[in-house]
Amino acid sequence: MEDPVDEMDPQSHSGLTIKNRRKKFMKRKQLAALAAATVMALSLVGCGGGNSTSTETKAAEAGATTAAAAETDKKADDGELIKKVAHVCQGLGDKSFSDSLEGGMKVLREKGWDCKTVECGDETKADKYEDMMLDVIDEGYHYIVASSTFRDVMLKLAKEYPENQFIIVDDSMDEADIPDNVALIFYAQNEGSYIVGQLAAGMSESGVVAVNVGMDTPVIADFVTGFIDGAQAYDPDIKIVKAAVGSWTDPAKMKELCLTQARDKQADVFYQVAGASGAGLFEACKELGTWAIGVDSDQSPLAPETILTSALKRVDNACYDATKKTILGTLEGGVETYDLAAGGVDIAPTTDNLSKDVLEKIEKAKKDIIAGDLVVPKNQEEFEEKYGDVYELD
Repeated sequence: MEDPVDEMDPQSHSGLTIKNRRKKFMKRKQLAALAAATVMALSLVGCGGGNSTSTETKAAEAGATTAAAAETDKKADDGELIKKVAHVCQGLGDKSFSDSLEGGMKVLREKGWDCKTVECGDETKADKYEDMMLDVIDEGYHYIVASSTFRDVMLKLAKEYPENQFIIVDDSMDEADIPDNVALIFYAQNEGSYIVGQLAAGMSESGVVAVNVGMDTPVIADFVTGFIDGAQAYDPDIKIVKAAVGSWTDPAKMKELCLTQARDKQADVFYQVAGASGAGLFEACKELGTWAIGVDSDQSPLAPETILTSALKRVDNACYDATKKTILGTLEGGVETYDLAAGGVDIAPTTDNLSKDVLEKIEKAKKDIIAGDLVVPKNQEEFEEKYGDVYELD
């Protein structure tokens, strides 16, 4: 069987112009197909390890539907799928989100796509983000893929460059505000964080756990609210401390924050949602002899004796669902959310450091969430409706 990513465009296309200007729904359909292909490529490198049979099967099925979706576009419109994709990020080497997306670009490159990665630097270089994104557009890169960090710039450029198409990964917004040439892929990280909040409370001996973030944003608040909700549901007496590094790329400051929380607050389980800054949390936990929890991908190999598990985004499952919806014509850009019930989030399969009792309790919580018997707050507003203003989350 031929590789479905190869089949997406058997003809080379080096230019930017599409032969016929597509109708709105066709542009969104092609954008969804490319988004699904990107997520599929990401899944091939981001979900190694446990459940390999399921992952490989779903990736193969996703590839088949991606190829079919592309063929449908060809028959419906005599334009061509432009195989020029730019991955814009702050920087590689975070062992988390950016590296996972770059792994997807690597797979696409191997299949003949022209993929360029642009490292823009941390938030101190934010005033240069737009210019650097404009550079790749000027170079003929038709699809721009980036995380929510770049959302404002991408939405602005999407209006200025309607023939380009933009994929914002790990973000959500009001559908009415989304330009026709923008697709967003969003994960219910509040649900995944609820599960790791439960296990953090279950594994803590001091009764104090920490959730430390890179920067405070609405997306990150979803992680924090889910974590706190899960921890308090497991143990109403648990204490939660939180800190923000102020950067996605400052592991030294993260380490300092964790050491302070352990010394002054007696925290003994630490959850990081901090990009490259998260490495500092793992270093601190190794020194302290405390537990750590990773995020986005299975980060256990970074510190196997220290990391309990990771709040995982199941990009393989999301890809299968996205490509299926693409071929059915039900995914036309906009926002697509993948939750626990849809297999979009979970904990990593590496759970060797967890006790049997804790594992049993979090499995029950997962079943309750999937059944709809347990609803996790989606944001700070919903969290405060449930608990009141008990934590400063922003």
